[in-house]
Amino acid sequence: MNVKKLISLALIALSATFTFAQQKQGHARAPFKKNQGKMSVIDSTRLRVWYAMNADSIADMNTYIDYQRLDVGDSISKYYSWFVYNSDSLLREWHKAHPKAQSAPSWQGPGGKDKSTWIQYEFSDLYMQNGMLTEYACMPGWLHKYNSQYSEPIPRQSWIISFEMQELLGYTCQKATCHFRGRNYVAWFAPDIPVRQGPWKLGGLPGLILKAHDADTLYTFEAVKIETGKHPIIRYEYKDYKVEKREKVQKMQREFTENWYKAVDYHRAEIMPNGNVEAREAVSIYTPYEPLELE
Repeated sequence: MNVKKLISLALIALSATFTFAQQKQGHARAPFKKNQGKMSVIDSTRLRVWYAMNADSIADMNTYIDYQRLDVGDSISKYYSWFVYNSDSLLREWHKAHPKAQSAPSWQGPGGKDKSTWIQYEFSDLYMQNGMLTEYACMPGWLHKYNSQYSEPIPRQSWIISFEMQELLGYTCQKATCHFRGRNYVAWFAPDIPVRQGPWKLGGLPGLILKAHDADTLYTFEAVKIETGKHPIIRYEYKDYKVEKREKVQKMQREFTENWYKAVDYHRAEIMPNGNVEAREAVSIYTPYEPLELE
């Protein structure tokens, strides 16, 4: 039996508790290697905004699906997962401190509700520059050969602004609604912060978006803190990320989410009469998929 199938059998034998934890977020495993390559500083921030994604409690990052950052620079903006960025930074330090280690941890630092599970929005980096958005999409465990990138004009939403107000982080925010790529969204923006951006791909309002959610509240983003001052905006090399169309990247993300076990060729184990354990049947466990973008 090859190594891949032996690993498959071991993982399938995990406890029922772990399986139950995965069912809420899907079965796809977090990436083992991101192939991001070398880092370089491409700009510096004038504003940094931290967003809690799908938080049970804003006060506790352990209840977040992800902790995301918007770095707004003079010419470039970047939106990415702080959980992933922090873990990668700590892992680099770990490898420096253990150059002869035979094995290494796959994650370091906080990771929210389930740091072992792949969620496409947590493992994608967005860069906005010169009217274009580029997404670097890291695929789940054992599927890094499908890591991809695509570019498109920065999406624009057609917002309807109301007079309803709400205070967030000490700012008076105004309500706005829109329909974007198959979902209806509610956003709260701060006119006193003249930045026409927000979480994920949402933006274009006359003020920074501090809170947003879709009509069904499947996805929520809420600003936890805002920082001014200069911080480096880092760009990775994203080695071997293939250039694709947005539609193809989303198709792969759907397939890998709905049936990750099948995508990585996992097999069920069967004990043979001679006592040997063999992989006999491909595992197929369907996971319902609810992406942010339906179109």
